[in-house]
Amino acid sequence: MLWKLTTTNKYGNLRSRIVYSEGALTIGQGFGPFVGVKLFRYKSRTPYHGIMTSPIDDKKYLTPDWIEVHPQTTLTDIVYNAPEPEKEKPTQWDFKSESSDAVYKVRFNGVRYSCSCPGSWRAKDRECKHIKQVKNG
Repeated sequence: MLWKLTTTNKYGNLRSRIVYSEGALTIGQGFGPFVGVKLFRYKSRTPYHGIMTSPIDDKKYLTPDWIEVHPQTTLTDIVYNAPEPEKEKPTQWDFKSESSDAVYKVRFNGVRYSCSCPGSWRAKDRECKHIKQVKNG
């Protein structure tokens, strides 16, 4: 099992390291004052991961992320770090004109914003005040 051990060095700064222990973790000499310990798992960005030992330097790597791992790491020490699903964003916003009864629509097509107001055609960067307001929240 891999553990993340946090201790303090002689200057009082926190130091974390990954250590291997079969079963319960025992802390020996040379680690400094104990602060905390927790079970450690490497996180892979893909569910299709593996461990490879380099023929050049005999170090172990988590593939395909190519993260150097502890020499005694096994596949049970790796978890898939699934990305958070993207929240559904609105694709259209309505703005009432300040000077008339017109309603201008700002649309987002997944790549760029567009607005139906005349100001979007006059602006140099094609970003009217409505688009800027949507982008700024």
